[in-house]
Amino acid sequence: MPTKTLTLPVQGMHCASCVNTIERNLKKVQGVQTATANLAAERATVTFDPAVARPADLIAAVERAGYQAAVEKVTLPIAGMTCASCVNTIERALKKVDGVLTANANLAAERATIEFIPTVTGLADFKRAVADVGYEVREMPAEGEAVEDREREARRREANTLRLKFVVS
Repeated sequence: MPTKTLTLPVQGMHCASCVNTIERNLKKVQGVQTATANLAAERATVTFDPAVARPADLIAAVERAGYQAAVEKVTLPIAGMTCASCVNTIERALKKVDGVLTANANLAAERATIEFIPTVTGLADFKRAVADVGYEVREMPAEGEAVEDREREARRREANTLRLKFVVS
């Protein structure tokens, strides 16, 4: 039986009793073989059978114990989506990345929103997964720059390019 080890960031631990509570609740999840929490590192390391337990089950166990598993959410601008099939392809690719809890792509907004475990995966993995299925993650806006401003500028540049091609032709 193949096992998987996952390290979850856990917030709210204050003492050894907190550590025991988290470990006990994680071990109650079906498929979990070992669970150890580290108070100083604010992390819980779990070895489990991925065919039986999912990372979302482990996070739910931590939250049932009264603590918070730190998950992050990111929205990525995606280029190249044209239909519902594209949306499904991107969502499936992102959900296959270890540590991704949810992935939702929006065709109209040309964006994908991903909820993930930051100790397991990150932006580079998402970009690679999207590129592997034939799409592109556009450059993220700079700090303080609105996404709409960047999109407006991209549309302006595209219109200028098309205008130039029309004049030249």
